[in-house]
Amino acid sequence: MYQYSTSFTASNSLAEKVLNKEEGALENYLAFLGSGGSDYPIELLKKAGIDMKGSEAFDKTIDSMIRVMDEIEKILDKKGM
Repeated sequence: MYQYSTSFTASNSLAEKVLNKEEGALENYLAFLGSGGSDYPIELLKKAGIDMKGSEAFDKTIDSMIRVMDEIEKILDKKGM
């Protein structure tokens, strides 16, 4: 469970940065993908702009989940549920 949740949080944070067109995010992501297993995962993520020791990645994931839940509520409201 721990590996799944941390992987989800890291990947969501990477995606949010790319989708929000943060400066250097796409380049950092591509460099992260190209780095393979050249270092410990937490260090590779740090180089990609994701600090898993801080709260930013978690906060981005929570914000993303809230947006998804808001969209679900809108869909259900339209269907009268």
